[in-house]
Amino acid sequence: MEIERGTEQATMAEYPVLPCEQREIMGKKVKQLRRSGKTPGVISGPVVPTPVPVSFNERDFERVYHWAGTARLVELVVDGKTYPVFIREVAVHPVSRQILNVEFYAPDLARPVVVTVPVVAVGEVAPDVAGVVTIQTPELEIRALPTAVPEHIEVDLSVLSSERTAIHAGEIPLPPGVELETDPEVVVVVLEEAEEAEIAEEAAHVLAEEIGDRPRLAEQGATPVRERELRES
Repeated sequence: MEIERGTEQATMAEYPVLPCEQREIMGKKVKQLRRSGKTPGVISGPVVPTPVPVSFNERDFERVYHWAGTARLVELVVDGKTYPVFIREVAVHPVSRQILNVEFYAPDLARPVVVTVPVVAVGEVAPDVAGVVTIQTPELEIRALPTAVPEHIEVDLSVLSSERTAIHAGEIPLPPGVELETDPEVVVVVLEEAEEAEIAEEAAHVLAEEIGDRPRLAEQGATPVRERELRES
């Protein structure tokens, strides 16, 4: 995906850019907006005195959403003005899964925020170490300046051995300027015997059948996200 740049915030790192328009259509009339391929949204936060209603191309948002998720900053360009924001909440239709509305949070870039970021496994377990690696905690809560929030947190599997079969949250190195908010004693990765891993996998499969496809957007790489299912009247 080619990342565009806004004209402002030149000192910021590169972030996905979503072109927007200030929205004047409100209430039930936004249905007409959606039919034209536009999605309504609103920008709020400590640096926005009054919430700013916006609209944007649905497909453009989906590409940015897939790229950034909710842990990375996105630059909204509204009538030439740039708002660095996080995607805070996405409302989806319970049947069609169409995105109905998006809430953007514009943080104070000089103040830390607490966000949840995914865990990514790197490295490999030594060949002579038997067992199955399971990521028990796929996300960690961290505190950092908005511009310093990492895309993910890496956990090195090569430290696992017959003597060390688990990696706790507090043992994972974090990038500079990032502090752990998750309980340090939480087990993030565990090396299990094959039989134990199969039991855990079967339990996860049963749970997936019970909840259906509700986490569809999460499966597309947009974790973590808080979705609200809204029914259009």
